[in-house]
Amino acid sequence: MSSETNFAKVKIEGIFNLEEFSKEYEMTPQEVVQFHNQHCGLQELLSLNLSKYVQYVYLPSKNYEKQNSKVLKSSTLELPTGNEEKVYGVIIKFIPKDLQIHYKIKVKRNPDYIELTKEKTYVNNQEIDKIIEQLFEKAEQAMYPLQISMKSNGRFDKIINHEEINKRWITDYRPKLKEYYQSETTDQILNQMDRAYENLNLKKEMFDRNLFYKLFFLPVFRGYTGYEAVADLDVYFSSLNKNVQYNTKYLLNKKYTKGGKITLKIEGKEAEDGFNKSRNKGKLDCLYKLEKDTHEIFSIAGYCTVYEREEEHKVHFEMYKLNNF
Repeated sequence: MSSETNFAKVKIEGIFNLEEFSKEYEMTPQEVVQFHNQHCGLQELLSLNLSKYVQYVYLPSKNYEKQNSKVLKSSTLELPTGNEEKVYGVIIKFIPKDLQIHYKIKVKRNPDYIELTKEKTYVNNQEIDKIIEQLFEKAEQAMYPLQISMKSNGRFDKIINHEEINKRWITDYRPKLKEYYQSETTDQILNQMDRAYENLNLKKEMFDRNLFYKLFFLPVFRGYTGYEAVADLDVYFSSLNKNVQYNTKYLLNKKYTKGGKITLKIEGKEAEDGFNKSRNKGKLDCLYKLEKDTHEIFSIAGYCTVYEREEEHKVHFEMYKLNNF
């Protein structure tokens, strides 16, 4: 494309469809042909029946600029690297268990790493009341703030402050939990946490099984050939204690939303593994919304399903930026 004072010269990729092209630039086919023919050379003249190859089309600058402001300039999503601070609300629903958990998580980003701080977890809109669940919830808080470096595609790389977390666990959290919760089961849980906190980088599978970490650190920051990509995605279903693999397609929308967000849709079907004999196959459907200028995640919403003995198990996930925090 090149632009001048009152018109833009738009390069045509692939087969030219006059009807779609006109609609995209909010003109009638007659208006497109008439304007183009007023500004092109003799060998470039168009007719409504488009009897010849089309390489360029001339458009009014105002129509081109208006449309250009609505579309991505590149099919590559770059990893955010600026200094940002956001708080997200997270809701995860499990079906058929009729279970919902929700919490807030603060995300502070700088060019080297992101820092996460998770707040209290609620189950079915109530505070956790079972003793064992309370113990796990309080033990988990020793992990925050959690500092994670990321690879260029957004994937989880390593935990930077693992030594600080282990020290916090040993000197502060563990003694208090040991004193307050006294039982053989408590000792077993605390011993498990000892091994985990000794070096969290050796226990990264814990994060991979957590749906928030799985989706927040999904490697979506990459180039999309033809605004598409394919990949395999594993999701852990805690209710079934198993991983499910999906063959997925990533679809990057060329146009911004009306609210000025970038959208990336991920669709998938459960992969054939030779063991799942169910006639029904699970699905995955997820929509990312990213900030137009920074590529920061604005929201993630979707679900994944799997069938066990012909019964559907579904996990629905929502993560959205909170305006006030």
